[in-house]
Amino acid sequence: MVLEQGALTGQYGPDNPLPEGTNRAQAYNTLLPQLAALTHMLAAIAETHFAAIPDVATAWAIAKGATPIVGVTEPRHIEGMVRASRIRLSNAEIATLETIADAVDGNTRGWWEREM
Repeated sequence: MVLEQGALTGQYGPDNPLPEGTNRAQAYNTLLPQLAALTHMLAAIAETHFAAIPDVATAWAIAKGATPIVGVTEPRHIEGMVRASRIRLSNAEIATLETIADAVDGNTRGWWEREM
């Protein structure tokens, strides 16, 4: 889940949690304070690439060799994926994101996902 059910879009955070009563809220709302550092860094990197936070999160997955599948509910989501495919993150940007992500150490695996 490249955007972690929306938690890495910049739309949600400690002051604006995911909607209560949803599986997404159950999985992510307690992690939003830890994810804030990551979303802040995604935002900073996005600024330097003239992109949006979800574009950078998707570009990060691409840089790691993944083929991201992003849920598309609006045409602008497709435009974001196109932008993400054009972003070339530096090794320093990738290392910074990895360091921050490792520090979160949160388990967001859904009940349907097997441990690997």
